[in-house]
Formats: sequence, C-alpha cells, structure tokens
Amino acid sequence: MPAVQAQVLAQMAKANFKAKAIRLPLDFKGFTDQAPFGAKDQKTPNAAAMFIPPSTLSYHVDTANVIGKNVEELIDACADAIGKGMSQWQAGAKFTGVLINGPVGMAIPGSLVAPPFMSGPMLFSMVDMAGRQPTFIQYARSITFAIGMAFQVWQSGYMVMMTFPGGAVCSVTMPPSPNIPLPLAAGFSPGDAMMSAASLKGLMLANHGLPGNHAMDIFDAFAQAFATLFMTWKGSTMITAVIGAGGVAPPPPAPPAPVVMATGNMGSLP
Repeated sequence: MPAVQAQVLAQMAKANFKAKAIRLPLDFKGFTDQAPFGAKDQKTPNAAAMFIPPSTLSYHVDTANVIGKNVEELIDACADAIGKGMSQWQAGAKFTGVLINGPVGMAIPGSLVAPPFMSGPMLFSMVDMAGRQPTFIQYARSITFAIGMAFQVWQSGYMVMMTFPGGAVCSVTMPPSPNIPLPLAAGFSPGDAMMSAASLKGLMLANHGLPGNHAMDIFDAFAQAFATLFMTWKGSTMITAVIGAGGVAPPPPAPPAPVVMATGNMGSLP
C-alpha cells in the first residue's frame, strides 16, 4: 500500500478537530441588552469552519474563520511533510541480515533499514514555513519531531518471521529465492506502543513545552489521525522480494535437507 497520504491525513486530522465543536472565544460571556448591534452587523457562520463563533456578530464569525484557517494551514503543512517523508522512506526501505534456517527467516531488530526521511528533523525540514509566525513553527516542530521520534523507535525495534520455501530443501547451499509476501502487521516492535494516539499526543506535548491555545486539541486531532492511518498502512503494506541465499546444506551424496545460517536481504514494501 502507498505510504500515508498527505491529503487523507490532513482531512482526517481536520475532521477530528472539527468534531470537538470548539466555540470561540473561550471566555466569551455574551453581550448586554444595550449592545449597539443590528442586522447589518450579523453574518451566517461557516458550517465548515474549524471553530464555532460565540455569536453571529460579523467580528466573531470572521475571527473564528481566521483562527480556524491558521489551524488548517498548520495541519496541511505538517501532513504534507509527513506524507512526503513517509513516501520516500517506504521507497528506500529494505531488510538486511534476515536469519534463515530451513524455510523460516527471522528479521531481528535493526533488520529493517531505510533512509532517514522519517526522522523528526528531516520531517520538520520539509514543512513549508515561508513567512510563518514563530507560533506556527513551534507547533509544526512539536508535531513532526514527535511523529519522527515514534516512527524511528518503531522501525529500529521491528521484527518479523518470514517464510522462505527455497530454504526447506537444499543441497550444499540455498540458491537465491524470495520470501512469501506477508504484511508488515505480521511483525512486532516495542515501538508499536509509541504509535498509539495517546503516546503520540504525549510526545507532541513533551516537545512543545507549555501548551498554548488549542495545543491539546490540535495534537490530539493530529495524533489520532496519524495513528489510525499508520495502523491501516501497516496492515495492508506487504513485505516482498526479500532474497534468501547462502548458508550450509548437506552436500551430495547426502540427500537435500533444510539450510542453516542462510541470510535474507533487500526486498521492498510496495
């Protein structure tokens, strides 16, 4: 399966945030009966906006729209960077040093390798921050560093058992032969725990420091979206074309038998 798509990630994070139905401003107490506002000062709220204005007063509606647009742009920018980073990571991901005995191969922690496109600093560097305010940059850094940190822990700890039919019956050594494709979800990593929405949100807050306005809700919405899509991606992305070879098998005149100490390398995650 293709990597997590930026547009899907952004749409899901926005939907999660909008579902919170946050009303602005947070401490608005209402107007007195003498407030000099008439029909000309009113505006119909935008049903698609990220925030709910406290009234139909044009100022309130416009303010809610502007603040909501800032949140949308933050989500879009972070989702775009993560989508690009994950796509490049997936294109370069492979396995190395898979231990094969007979038809069974074991990818141990450290076997899944890839260029560092999913590191926090790399993801952050891919966020479009031209002309952005320091607050925007701080939020983007908190989101991308948290996801990058969690992803790298997941990758470094990933392990999975593969099947190599070519290693079941060999003479002298195992000829090059591929694994039977299997989903990434067939494996396990201690880092799986860090890819939960709660853990990702906690990492975002830890990277952020003192939370500002709406930080908790933004991080929660984005963390839930990424965690959901990561699980979907992991379950539908296949490990293919890991080539096992080498090792030792009985030489003639002994009958063919399972290979020992062969290794598997390369492969892809289409």
